[in-house]
Amino acid sequence: MKKHTYRHPEKGAVRQLRLLATTDLHMQLLGHDYVTDKPMSHHGLAGLGTLVAQARTEAAAQGRACVLLDNGDILQGNAFGTWLAGQPVGPNHPVVAALNALRYDAIGLGNHDLDFGLDYLRAVLRHLDMPVVCSNLHHQGRGPVTEMAIVTCTDPNEDDDSRPLRLGVLSVVPEQTAIWNRNELSDQAKVLPAQASLTRHAATLRAKGADIVVLLAHMGIVPDHGEQHAVDNAVPLAQVPGIDAIITGHTHRRFPGTDHVNTAAVDPVNGMLWQRPAIMAGHGGSDLAVMDLTVKLTARDTWQVIGHVSGLRPNLPATAPCPAVVSACKEAHEKGRRHLAQPIGQIDQSLHNFFSLAMPTPTDTLIARAMARTARAALADTPDGALPVLACTAAHTTGGRGGPDHYVHIPKGIVRRRHLAGLAPYEDPIWAVRMTGLDLKNWLEHAAKVFNQHRPQGPILRLSDIAVPSFTFDTIHGLTYRIDPTQPVGHRISHMRHADQPVMAKDRFVMATNPFRAAGGGGFVASPPDRICLRSQISLTTALIDALTHPKDQPWQDVLPWRFDCGQAVNAILETTPEALEWLDDLRHLKPIPDGITPDGFARLRLTL
Repeated sequence: MKKHTYRHPEKGAVRQLRLLATTDLHMQLLGHDYVTDKPMSHHGLAGLGTLVAQARTEAAAQGRACVLLDNGDILQGNAFGTWLAGQPVGPNHPVVAALNALRYDAIGLGNHDLDFGLDYLRAVLRHLDMPVVCSNLHHQGRGPVTEMAIVTCTDPNEDDDSRPLRLGVLSVVPEQTAIWNRNELSDQAKVLPAQASLTRHAATLRAKGADIVVLLAHMGIVPDHGEQHAVDNAVPLAQVPGIDAIITGHTHRRFPGTDHVNTAAVDPVNGMLWQRPAIMAGHGGSDLAVMDLTVKLTARDTWQVIGHVSGLRPNLPATAPCPAVVSACKEAHEKGRRHLAQPIGQIDQSLHNFFSLAMPTPTDTLIARAMARTARAALADTPDGALPVLACTAAHTTGGRGGPDHYVHIPKGIVRRRHLAGLAPYEDPIWAVRMTGLDLKNWLEHAAKVFNQHRPQGPILRLSDIAVPSFTFDTIHGLTYRIDPTQPVGHRISHMRHADQPVMAKDRFVMATNPFRAAGGGGFVASPPDRICLRSQISLTTALIDALTHPKDQPWQDVLPWRFDCGQAVNAILETTPEALEWLDDLRHLKPIPDGITPDGFARLRLTL
């Protein structure tokens, strides 16, 4: 076939390009809560599909070329995704069929896309109609993931002889992915430094004829306290030569907007990082990112971004679902719901985590018992079997960015598979690490960073610091201890005891945890390989099923691990789900007083610590 010869544009020519982007979908294809088995407040990717169609129509009417991109973390995130990872993969896989139906032009990887292993990832990606990019993932063999891609952007106002814009696409995952997903990557793949990879690949893209380069950075904007590190921050990447615009994600926030502070590098009003256009579209299908670029052909015969407008379009309850996405997902959605409805046990009292940032909860205790049972059995015939077994649980699904319905409540009676998905949102296996008393103290001090510093005579503050992710608040079961949030960070834990005896710095324990925590996830100190004494393949879900079918067997089963101890009365505000108002008796020791409903729909409780 004869190669088409395009007419070269004149110097000073101006073109308009619209970038549409999604990020951190986390398997919210239809906007369904698979734990409660109820619809969410929006239709997930199906709702976004409608917004995409509208944005494309607008772009065509305005004479803009239009490109649709995704920034990763699609395959994992809810019980439906976990079930689906165990099913055969083909063209009708709902993610494959939905992305193909919406005609994405390119997608990048997120760290959670690796959670179910490289084989599953490759099986899904092979059926996609668009390039899949990750510029800092080096893997063995030629697979469906490429280091870079060039997308042709057709201008609706130009004739067929006009040369289209060529959009270069790069993508990076956080470098900590090498730690978080160490098991899944094994020796098959390596995560390389992001900045060096981008510098090299951006130059290559330009040499291959890319006119404009966009970066899909699956990283946040300015590190969160206690979680992100410098290598998990998109801001420095905005300075890489050759990158014109940045799509960010990972932290589930919105940009531009009030989720980020104004600094020399970050402009949350105009949506810029180091004066380069940037945008972040929330999570779970909450928003569609729309970035309109104006580009001009310079005297050097290169295209330059001379203007931009960035904004988010919310996926509102009234946004109708896209029929093509619904059709692509409906059959698998119903099969997944039937699987998750299967009964696996019974409980004689309701379990909830409505107050998990204010007190230990029965849900945490159940999880801890399941983890400890697994660790104790596995280590029984080893030298570590003689050590006291503790268990570490985190405060997952506690509202926050997930909204006032983002809590766990398992009613008294039949426990179904979907209920366990609320207790175990990630299918992590159970590991165990050797810890000293000093290690435990330092661990708990880091966890206690979640609380604001309160003062007896000061203003009444929110109990927890909104800038610190709640999942970094760990409880260690098997110990008892006190937390004083009036003290500065690092000096809040006291009265640590085990079996009614003070915990000394050199005392030795085994603590059941998961690979993420063992590897330092959440800003905790990573456990050296020689201190990891158990690397089981037993998932938390399997352990929970086992625990539910066996009687209580932990000496600390009915002992509350921690309580607040401020020396004198201190008031604080806890935000929780309105459903919690029916369970205030559980919190009676903190004298809860209802204090209205926030604009976001959370119930406010005034507590006395």
